[in-house]
Formats: sequence, C-alpha cells, structure tokens
Amino acid sequence: MNNVANKSTSEVVKQFMKITETSEVFLYGGAAIDRYIDHDAKIMDYDIAIADPAEYAKAINRLRDWGFEVAKPRITHNLSTIAKHPDFGIFDLACMNIENNGIYNLEKFYIQFSADYPSGRAIDKYHTVRALREGRAEIVNNPDNEPAYHLLRRFAVLAGKYNLSLVRNGINKKTIDIIERRLKETPLSKENEHDRVRCLSRFLGAALRAKDTSRYLREIGQTGLLRFAYPEINNLLVNDKFTESVDVQKCKTKFDLVRLMLDKTQNKDALIDEIGLLAKREADREEPKLLNEIRLVMSAPASKKRLERLLYPVFAHIQHKGNNKL
Repeated sequence: MNNVANKSTSEVVKQFMKITETSEVFLYGGAAIDRYIDHDAKIMDYDIAIADPAEYAKAINRLRDWGFEVAKPRITHNLSTIAKHPDFGIFDLACMNIENNGIYNLEKFYIQFSADYPSGRAIDKYHTVRALREGRAEIVNNPDNEPAYHLLRRFAVLAGKYNLSLVRNGINKKTIDIIERRLKETPLSKENEHDRVRCLSRFLGAALRAKDTSRYLREIGQTGLLRFAYPEINNLLVNDKFTESVDVQKCKTKFDLVRLMLDKTQNKDALIDEIGLLAKREADREEPKLLNEIRLVMSAPASKKRLERLLYPVFAHIQHKGNNKL
C-alpha cells in the first residue's frame, strides 16, 4: 500500500505523472510552498495544473481507470475537478496556464515537473518565500479586474493559514483598503451569489485552520470586510463574548462554529439568512453534517419578522405588475 503522508512532494507528483501519463504538470498552492519552506509540513491535498486540455482529459480518464473517485468537472475561472484515492491521495486538478493562477503574491509560487525537471523546479517570480516570512499579502493582479468576493475569499484563507496580521494600520493595510473599496463597489446580486457562497464557506474553514481561531475571528471582524455581505456574522466577530466562547467551546468543525454562532447571535433571523447561503454550496465541497444543519435551520418555521422580509419582495412584485395593468 502507498502511504502518501510518508512520501516527499516530488515522489507524489512523479507517481501522479506516471499514473496519468502526463508530460508536464505544475504543482501550486500549499503543497508547493508549504513543503518548500518546511519539509515536514502537513499536506491535505495537491493542487496540480495541466495546461493542455487534451492532456487534462486524458489524465482524468487514467485516474478513473486506476480507481480514483473523480468529481464532476466544474468551470469557475478554469476547468477543475477533485480526484481522490485512499492510497494515492487527493488531487485538486485544474486545466489552466499556471501563470494565470492566483491573485496575491503568496499564491504565485509553483513547481514545474517535466522530463527536464523530474524532481521539480521552483518558480518564485513574486518573492513569495520572503513575503511569507514577513507576513505580507499583496494583490499582484489589477484588483479592478478581480471579483470583489474572490479578493476577500482568498485573503481570508491566506490570513488564516499563514497567521497574517489583520490590523487595519499594519503591514497589510494597503491590501485591506483595496478589498474594502472593491466590496463597496459591488452590490449584492444574483450574479455574485456563488462567489459569496464560496467566500463564506472558505472563511469558516480558514477560521478553524488559523493558529488562534478567536484572534483571527476578532481581527477579521475589526477590519469590517465581512459587513458588506454578512453583517450579522461581522457583528458576532466584534463581540468579545462570542470570540471568547470560541476558545471555550473549542470548535473543531464548521458545524461546531455555525452552531455556536446560532447560539450566540442577537439576531437569529438575519444570521439564518446569511448562513443559509451555504445550502447552495456543492455537496462534495462542504461538510455533510453542516449542510444538513443548514437545511434543518432553513426549514424551521420562520419568525414573523423574517417571514415578512422574505415575502415582501414577492408581494411588491405582484403589486407592481398589478399597477402596470391599470
């Protein structure tokens, strides 16, 4: 049996390339940079980019032949899927030009594997290693070309994972100010709903992964960045009683954290509306227990106040149509 945990990154990627018969792949994300900095870093999955669409399709078919559980491919900003195998590990596969990956300097590091570089060649054009040691996250793409909730989602994940300072006047002030500007410019709409779903899900995961969860929640709450789409969640994060209770309860899963939020909120109706977004998260990307809890909460009888808020747009639409007929 193969034990991925005891294999080096290059061994895992070489094995992947042998199975998929790929000639060139690019390892990026945590499996690339974390193991580059710390050989003992724990790796949950391997983010791999394949540039050629035909080679990507062939790789997917080969993985299925080898008994991998391959999720249905989806298209966001590129074609991607997840492949899992109990012996060979978890691979998050994207069909893309690796140079187009990432928004922040901390996401731009990657390792190229090919016949010329069988053990991998590290590419660090944006000085990611140095920036990580400094705790500095900078937007290297034009922020006006990036969806606001992509900026927020990726920053929240990086801050939780690498214990970045979120103090408004600290090292990441410029980045926080840019994200805030983009959020102000982005009204909530059906068009960005999926972005907000992903953002909320990844934020909760980042909070649990943070070295100090209560500090992370408190600091990101103080930035005010979540108030644009999730105002009641932001209200909880700036409430010391809530952040202190996170330490006491020792939340281990998103389910634990959401249950604690529901227990501590002063406006349960508003919070249910906000966390209800998670019901629209893809099932293979979210904790089943959490999705069941969200659906249960959403199906419970609504309070009069929440019911009025939900039905008001419907009645307003009906009234508007009626007035137009007169």
